[in-house]
Amino acid sequence: MDRSIPLLARRSVGGPASLVPAIVVLGLAWAGSTATGGEAVDYEAKIKPLLRDRCFACHGALKQQAGLRLDTVALMLEGGDSGPAVEPGESEFSPLIERVSSAEPSLRMPPEGEPLDDEQIALLRSWIDGGAAAPEGEEPEPDPRDHWAFRPPTRPPVPDAGLGWARDPIDAFLAAEHERLGLDRSPEAPPHVLLRRVYLDLIGLPPSREDLLAFLDDPSDAHYERIVDRLLADPRHGERWARHWMDVWRYSDWYGRRSVPDVLNSYAMIWRWRDWIVRSLNADAGYDHIVRMMLAADELAPDDPEQLVATGYLVRNFYRWNYNSWMKDSVEHTGKAFLGLTINCAHCHDHKYDPISHEDYFAFRAFFEPIEIRHDRVPGEPDPGPYPTYDYGKSYGPITSGMVRIFDKTLDAETFLYTRGESRNVVPGRPPIPPGPPRFLAGDEFAIEPVELPPESAYPGLKAFIRLEETEACESALAEARATLDASRERFESMGPEASDVDRERATIRLRVDEMKAAAALAALESLRARIAADDARFGRGGDDPDAAARLASAAEREAAAARARLELASAELADFEARHQAEPDADAVAKAEQRLSAARSALDAAEQATSEDSADYTPLSPSYPDRSTGRRSALAGWITRRGNPLTARVAVNHLWGWHFGEPLVATPHDLGRNGARPTHPELLDWLAVELMEPSSPGVPPWSMKHLHRRIVLSAAYRMASTSSESASANRSIDPENRLLWRFRPSRMEAEVVRDSLLAVGGVLDEAIGGPEIDQSEGLTTHRRSLYFAHHGEASMPFLELFDAPDPGECYRRTTSVVPQQSLALSNNPLAIEMARSITSSLSAELGATPDDGAFMTAAFERVLCRPPSREELAAGARFLARMTNILRGASIPEPDTRAREDFVHALLNHNDFVTIR
Repeated sequence: MDRSIPLLARRSVGGPASLVPAIVVLGLAWAGSTATGGEAVDYEAKIKPLLRDRCFACHGALKQQAGLRLDTVALMLEGGDSGPAVEPGESEFSPLIERVSSAEPSLRMPPEGEPLDDEQIALLRSWIDGGAAAPEGEEPEPDPRDHWAFRPPTRPPVPDAGLGWARDPIDAFLAAEHERLGLDRSPEAPPHVLLRRVYLDLIGLPPSREDLLAFLDDPSDAHYERIVDRLLADPRHGERWARHWMDVWRYSDWYGRRSVPDVLNSYAMIWRWRDWIVRSLNADAGYDHIVRMMLAADELAPDDPEQLVATGYLVRNFYRWNYNSWMKDSVEHTGKAFLGLTINCAHCHDHKYDPISHEDYFAFRAFFEPIEIRHDRVPGEPDPGPYPTYDYGKSYGPITSGMVRIFDKTLDAETFLYTRGESRNVVPGRPPIPPGPPRFLAGDEFAIEPVELPPESAYPGLKAFIRLEETEACESALAEARATLDASRERFESMGPEASDVDRERATIRLRVDEMKAAAALAALESLRARIAADDARFGRGGDDPDAAARLASAAEREAAAARARLELASAELADFEARHQAEPDADAVAKAEQRLSAARSALDAAEQATSEDSADYTPLSPSYPDRSTGRRSALAGWITRRGNPLTARVAVNHLWGWHFGEPLVATPHDLGRNGARPTHPELLDWLAVELMEPSSPGVPPWSMKHLHRRIVLSAAYRMASTSSESASANRSIDPENRLLWRFRPSRMEAEVVRDSLLAVGGVLDEAIGGPEIDQSEGLTTHRRSLYFAHHGEASMPFLELFDAPDPGECYRRTTSVVPQQSLALSNNPLAIEMARSITSSLSAELGATPDDGAFMTAAFERVLCRPPSREELAAGARFLARMTNILRGASIPEPDTRAREDFVHALLNHNDFVTIR
């Protein structure tokens, strides 16, 4: 078909195309350029966004199903394997309309999601009937691999801007945008505002009244820097920032039918991972180190229990009833948390926006395919026992000791591609997918090498503390048994002639029981020592022949079993004697004693017979695990944290910036891909990413987060006031949402900070660090930081939930609500009332026996709101105290002055300034 001939000429009826006057064709085309209502359809405003949302994923730069692209009008006209998608002026003959309006699901496009509605199809028809006009110079989508986030960050030159006020390159990048758009930055925040801001930011607690007064006395830059350094070194810094990262890494204590109790999601003892995060942040462990340990500490630090708990990151994704769910969550949230990639979108098909194929998804899953959970014993705690193998329908209560962590169990685990997100739809005949990152990012450096593990990792029974604790337990049992035997002999030998025959026989049997108990304890100790010697020989740690040592251990263990059988027989004889010599013997008790005695004799016969067997089998001191690991996850961790990865550092600094300033540079921190938001300051983002990996300050280690914290909070941008400047109206007309940060963004405290601040200003906060999770029901009575209360998907502390506590399932950005119940909670919550009384009492003691109202109110403002009161506030407070005192006195309330002051402090705790970070 000659596409140079106008469509109307080609489709005319009743004569050759040449008889149709060109002017008629042109006139009809122009007449069709308006919609039904007479208004022209705006292609760029209405048509292209619709096609981008619903069609570009399969017919754009990323993919061209059937050879067709729809990202420009020219490409639509060029068409694909079946010809043009659009016939200008003739929507009824346009395949695009035919496919989007088809009633047949197998033919209708788009193939997924809701079909286009009638209004959307009508828009497309009107645009096509109007001639399918294209904007001048329309460009196709760029190559997805050239997306800004997929290019390695380089350190951009610092703009020559803001030199009058810039303290840091951070300020220069912001100032460049301010100058370009004519924005005026806000002045520096007042000292009391800045001090409270940086305290709540870096440690999650407000400054004390003493800290406030000291800074107001000397608000110099040098003093502020000393405060910043002190807060970064404060152990509470790790607690504050651990909660931030725990949001991203989906921290959750175990849940899933807790009332049974059963463990379906996450796992018990995972609180050790939470404490590891706190310790790592306080120690300024590099972000790269933290990522590597969470993904592969068992391969990278297999003999370091301090690091092994980091694999709680993968344990948290555990779901007992469906292994595929565990794998899906591991893929999805590793992609989102560390790479800012929605790899999970390729679970059922090729990614619709990013160059991640369906096969790439399963290659990423293959990193995690071999993993399983194991329980490790820790010093000073009981052995948690082996991880129980799955048995459908069986309840698995939580373990209460030890450490839970990841290891590679199935070294030859294979990953097979399945379709439509259904694990039963494995593609037959297709070979397994090898592990690897998304191919468009992989590069040439990626390789996997198996990891040889130290013997103590494969067989924890070699660990010195396990041997010592087991030996001490046996020695203690032996000492106790011998002491009991000595006492028993002394009593037996001291029996006088007046003792009856029954008493003598009873004493004889009891002495025999105590003799057997001591013999059993000695045999147990000897058996343990023989097993330890056999382990040493087996692992080349002793000069003994391994087979001979194993046979000795086996013999000693069988002799210990015989000794226990002799003890049981003696104990059964004593029970039988006692049952028969009751004043009024009970027939049932006698029968049970006889049954026990008979069973004990049979068991002893079997045990003594076993002592003559020749065997090298003995009970190990611990479970055994593979002595090597696949190396898959350490390769993944190394790839994620290598300098050339374009995403990892950007994702990290984007989170850091968002937590400091209330809004990340990329509004979708979990998605830096083509469907995510664009950065407000791309050059600043890249500068920060490179600064994280390669600090410009001498002596700062790579990937130091404290270094970036310090740069940010010392910057002029961070020190800006949150109130409006004189030019605020002009700024708002240019940047109404403050996206370019011309003033600091005020924000409401996060849920944990609200509660912790109540306790802190009340002087009752328990600052103990670490330990097992505390039940949420103790939130009003236990004064630990909110970080340490159980956090999971089945229940939550109502107070924290009311102030938008994080969703343990996914919380890459917190939501903030403003609802009346929050005010009611601070007004009526017993904790707030208790803190008001505590503050009043301590301030009264601090100020003297009878402080005047003005001094008390000033101190209360400084303690609760971290600022001095204004003259108007003091006047209003004085009126409040006088009125409340009279009301309380009239009601015969004891100590009305004190009660009025408690109400005044309670009002301050309900002040907007208390819950707001300005």
